[in-house]
Amino acid sequence: MAGAWIAPEGGQEILSSVAGEREGVSFYETSAYWEVPVREETSLIVSPWYEQNYDTEEGWRAEAIVGVKQAVFRDEAFAVALSAAALWDSDPDPECSEGGAEIRAAIGSSLSEGRIFANVEMAGRTLEGGCASVRAEVSTGYRSGERWLTLGQVFLDHSSNDDDAIQGQVSLVRFSDSGSGVQVGVRARLDGAQDEFALVLGFWGRPGQASDLL
Repeated sequence: MAGAWIAPEGGQEILSSVAGEREGVSFYETSAYWEVPVREETSLIVSPWYEQNYDTEEGWRAEAIVGVKQAVFRDEAFAVALSAAALWDSDPDPECSEGGAEIRAAIGSSLSEGRIFANVEMAGRTLEGGCASVRAEVSTGYRSGERWLTLGQVFLDHSSNDDDAIQGQVSLVRFSDSGSGVQVGVRARLDGAQDEFALVLGFWGRPGQASDLL
């Protein structure tokens, strides 16, 4: 749920931590997204996600994708990209295995010399055994200057067992002279199925820039 999936040239690194409360019980998430160019329009993508929670027998769940992203079109105002990845899910439905695949498409557009942008992603997922899900993300942003980005996002997760979830997130990203950024925001459940609220803290940068904070 990091957003800004169509990355700048040179790749991208997004590290996120989330602390929240779901139905009165605390949960914690950690996620990462790395995109490393291997050719001019082709990148390797790796994205693990982990949640410590209360609604699985183990008390946690996780997933990860490893794949390739191809930029189909890119100019100063518009970009289209496709990706194909292997998928691992630690907590699948009983009839399905943990391994599968994800296909994703992203379309992004910017206006006012990049100060305003919108990004739409659609992903189809399947696990061995027939379990399928669809994920969608819509992001809009406004960059008021070189330092600040205001970001609004909506996430939709629809699975074959009809366990749907819609979440909204609003955040601010402050960029440094090196181009890296620190993200602070809030996230809430919008579909009314559960009472859920969380705080979000993230880091944006080029691959390997997070090590500069250590």
